Amino acid sequence: MYLIGGEALTLRNLKNATKDVDLIVENTEELERLRRSLRNAGFQPPENLQKEYEELDAAFILEKGIRRFDVFRRQVAGELVLSEPMKERSQHLFDEGLLTVRMVSANDIFLFKSVANRDDDVDDMVVLVQAGIDEAIIMDEARRQIGEIGQDAFVRSMKQKMTRLKADGYSFDIHDDVSTLYTELEKAETVEQTVWNLYDTEYRDDLYDGVPRSRLERQLPEEVDVDEALEWLRRVDRLQTAPDGSLVPL
Repeated sequence: MYLIGGEALTLRNLKNATKDVDLIVENTEELERLRRSLRNAGFQPPENLQKEYEELDAAFILEKGIRRFDVFRRQVAGELVLSEPMKERSQHLFDEGLLTVRMVSANDIFLFKSVANRDDDVDDMVVLVQAGIDEAIIMDEARRQIGEIGQDAFVRSMKQKMTRLKADGYSFDIHDDVSTLYTELEKAETVEQTVWNLYDTEYRDDLYDGVPRSRLERQLPEEVDVDEALEWLRRVDRLQTAPDGSLVPL
């Protein structure tokens, strides 16, 4: 299992304490083993769960007093997964019986926190940036995630978190990187909508399987990089190329 949140910051001496222990596990067996251990130690499901915790989409949440465990199975907030590069960057902490605990890198903690919606996640992101992060690693991982999970909703979450940080008076180099990625998302969505519009209005016939690329390009603004946008849409399984070379929205 992997520490992915504030507890990892505490171990790095970047945070005094945290009530939440965020863990991600890779399989159901490990998940159930951890659940049993925590229940045996007196941890119980919370009676009232705040909305931001519900949105995390945890496999389970257990608490005892002020201590809370938010445990995820491979994916956090339904948006990011524990990837192989993340595991390779992680640090071994200890072994406890059949459980091995590792801590993900500060860069990956920043990325996980960028899709969560708890108040202290913003504070933790500020601490991480001030302590030093590698923007290139974070953005490379973000781009890798798009293909790995086949979805891009987390890009919008990252942009919203960056906007919130800026509104709070914090502006970091990574703001520009996230803005660039978000602009690519917007252009991909523009292309997707254009393909759908053309498909529905002009190309539901037997002449083409989908929309000819030449027709799409005539419809789009010049500033849209069509190759980049189409590759993005293929990676998230929202568009495919038909045998005749035309574009079919999914």
